Formats: sequence, C-alpha cells, structure tokens
Amino acid sequence: MLDVPPYSFSMDQSVSRKYDKARSLIETDRERAISILKENCIKDCSSSMVLLGILMSDGTPDEREYSFHLFETSVAYNNSYGVRNLAYCYALGLNCTKNKTKALELYIQAAEMGNAKAACNVGVLYEYGNGVSKDLKEAFRWYLKSAENGYDRGMTNLGEMYLEGKGTERNIKEAEKWLTKSGSSRALYRLAEMYLDDEDHMDRIKGMSCLERSARSGYSKAMYRYGRMIEDEYHDEAVELYNQAAKKNNRDAVARLQELGLPVPEPTFGK
Repeated sequence: MLDVPPYSFSMDQSVSRKYDKARSLIETDRERAISILKENCIKDCSSSMVLLGILMSDGTPDEREYSFHLFETSVAYNNSYGVRNLAYCYALGLNCTKNKTKALELYIQAAEMGNAKAACNVGVLYEYGNGVSKDLKEAFRWYLKSAENGYDRGMTNLGEMYLEGKGTERNIKEAEKWLTKSGSSRALYRLAEMYLDDEDHMDRIKGMSCLERSARSGYSKAMYRYGRMIEDEYHDEAVELYNQAAKKNNRDAVARLQELGLPVPEPTFGK
C-alpha cells in the first residue's frame, strides 16, 4: 500500500496549509485537491509530489507515468514516503518494470531515513527471500527497527519472530510484549493461540478475550476458531462468523458450513 505523508515538510507555512487542505478535499473534491497539489509541486513541496503521485497512480497511462515520475522526483528531496513508494512500485511492478533488487535498495534507503513501514518491508523481503537471499536474522533486525519506530505490523512480525524463535532465540515474554503493543487482529490471534494452546502459558480468559477481539475485527482465522468454540452455545452467532470467514476464502469456515449442511457464500475477499 502506498504511503501518504501526514504533513508537508515545506518551511513555507502557506504551502503546508495548502497541503493539509488538499488532503481534506480528496474524498469530496478530488479535482480541487489535485489542482492545489500541482501548485505546491511548483513550490518544491515533496509531500505534495508524493500525494499527487498516489492520486495519479491508478489513472490514465499518462497519469500513471506521471505518478512514477513524481515518486522519482521526491527522492531527490529526501522524502522517505516518496522513497518507500518508489520501492513499492518496483516491488509490485506498479507503473514500471518489476525489480525486487531495486525495491530492496529503496526500502533500505527509506528505512534508514526513519520510515517504519519501509523497515518492515525490508524485513519481509529478508524473511521470505524476495529479491534477496533469505536471512531470518536480518529480517528480525529490520522488524525490530520497524517496531521500535511504532509500526504495528512491524510489532506483529517481531512478536511472531520471538514466538517462533525465528532469527532470534524464542522469548515468550518479548513475543507477548510486542504482540500486545501491536494490538492488530493478527497479533491478537497469535496471542490467543499462545494463551489457549501453549501449556506453559495457558490463560483461557485472556485467550478467549484476544480471540474474540481478533474475530470481531475481521481476522478470518479468528472468526473460524472463535465460532467453533462458541458453536454449541451460540449456534447462530457461530454460523454468522463462518459465513464472514468464508467470504474471505477461509477454507476451514467453508468446510464447516458444508459439514453443517448450510450454503456457502460467494467469496468477496479481494473484490
């Protein structure tokens, strides 16, 4: 997902105010927002270049080409959001030829500028060996950098590394700390697994609380497992959870609906 600068880095207060105005208009008056951003680009506002690039990224062929150019230009202004977005383009082949090696270089550049999302991206590339040799220790190092800079996905990934002993020694306390701090639906599910399945850290009350919160936030694995745990007492609620999970292509939920002789909803995940 492309990264939106939260504010303008321009020293010109009028430019900064216009950037904030453009951001506020995107949903209600996109054309006016684009016009303001173009005016700001002339005044060397790199955040405006990045945001305008995002708005142009799924447009006409000319707009897509312009989008990529804007991200490239923002790099010269040391805008970490622009650097990360350019990396993202290379990673996915968005409006350019896919180049995982170039993506990694740019993600590292953005991460070293303090971009926590980019640091997480670097960790993912190292964890799975995308565009680089697989290296779990390097993945752990970059997830730690991302987590310490406040990115919830980085925290979740770091917590999982500690939980599974990947790239570092297994450390349940550290896993619990980072997964709790993240609070993402995936992090809550991993905490639920720990509290419900790990004999050395059993806590059913905490486990059910985390599982329910994860399910309520839409995590399909949690929806299925929570549904199974409440099905006998709250059958209709469990079925609704299976339906929602099945719409996200959760195979276990689909299988359970079939076992119950119930219709399986058409998947909507990714649509």
